[in-house]
Amino acid sequence: MKYFLPYWEDWVHKDFDPLTETYTKTGFENSIFAHEILGKPIYDGILVSLGLFELKLKLIKENGLPKIRNSYNIREYLRLPTQFYIMGDCGAFTYINEKNPILDVEKAVYHYDSLGFDYGISVDHICSDVIILEDRSKIDEFSFAEVTQQKNGKFKVVLSKEEKEYRRKLSIENAYKFLKLSKNKSFIPVGAVQGYSIETYIDSAKQLIEQGYEYLAFGGLVPRKTEFISELLDEINKEIDTTKIKIHLLGILRESLINKMKEYNIYSFDSASYYRKSWLRATHNYLGVDTKWYSAIRVPQSQISRTRNKISSNIQLSEIEKKENQILKLLRDFDRGHIKNIDAILEEVISYDKFFLRDSFNEEKFYELYKETLESKIWKKCNCEICQSLSIDIIIFRGANRNKRRGFHNTYIFYQKILNLNKEENFIALCNKK
Repeated sequence: MKYFLPYWEDWVHKDFDPLTETYTKTGFENSIFAHEILGKPIYDGILVSLGLFELKLKLIKENGLPKIRNSYNIREYLRLPTQFYIMGDCGAFTYINEKNPILDVEKAVYHYDSLGFDYGISVDHICSDVIILEDRSKIDEFSFAEVTQQKNGKFKVVLSKEEKEYRRKLSIENAYKFLKLSKNKSFIPVGAVQGYSIETYIDSAKQLIEQGYEYLAFGGLVPRKTEFISELLDEINKEIDTTKIKIHLLGILRESLINKMKEYNIYSFDSASYYRKSWLRATHNYLGVDTKWYSAIRVPQSQISRTRNKISSNIQLSEIEKKENQILKLLRDFDRGHIKNIDAILEEVISYDKFFLRDSFNEEKFYELYKETLESKIWKKCNCEICQSLSIDIIIFRGANRNKRRGFHNTYIFYQKILNLNKEENFIALCNKK
């Protein structure tokens, strides 16, 4: 089973110094990717959405070819060795609230081929139950069952079955056109499967197989409940010969389904869940080598304007900066074994956190979570290059350079689980042969 990490400019500054909070240059020329930091792979490949080029990266045409940050090739841009795969998708979630995809089939084929993708997924449209519109005049473009205006002024539109079926059929038509245009191109075409029920997903998949697809990507599953995805996997196993047809699950990582995915011969999936938990969750941001989640210790950067806005107005900034530096020193001294009293450190950490107006801050809860992290010294038990170089700074919740590196570490630990599953399968297969 292959694991792909979705990519949205996820790099860090290569010469970041946690002690001084500095790096030499701010731009991409000072970037380093996870596969460059870690000596061992943390994924089998990277999934790049063409929506990234529309929303964040602007493709520049030069000499008739698309160019990304001075690179004419996606692998060159990512500085990705040849043993890793690069898969492209059309970024359907970026236009989920539109009547039709904003990306046409010809453009998708052109970019996959010109930029050197290994795999390219056809242009699809998510059969969402609900969309959100800002403009009331756009509502009449859709067939809907219900419309309600929300407090923020936007409109929640519940799409009708007819509208969802329109999207499904459009995805199938696009897949057929995409397959024809992909003939003799440099990438392997992958058919995007959309549906709004188990039956419609399976029907879409069968139609794409009849068209000639040998690799299918099931999309639109992210908001679906785990029970729905589990049942869909059961039906895929019954209705599709996964020894001949490769199956990819787009954006899906449900812990309880990993073994079932492996059992049913799901070929690949992608998810940024372990990576983004490092900063998007309030707690449990660091995955230990014992596969247990630990909470990173928050030490907000007082010099950042976004953080300053959360500080109570009756506190002097100089006082905050002094305590901030004191806490960082205490944590690093603890890491070196110079301080044994964890409670004394945590009293300082919690009192510092109180300066920031966090509505959800529960003093007792965070005290116990932080204590568990420090008592475990779990970061010392990891031999990955990130934990070895950052030491205790890897479990300090503070700034993108630490937080993203922690996300790379989390993904590394998760990938070991996938590798172990693959080893178990290979061992069982070897035993059966004997």
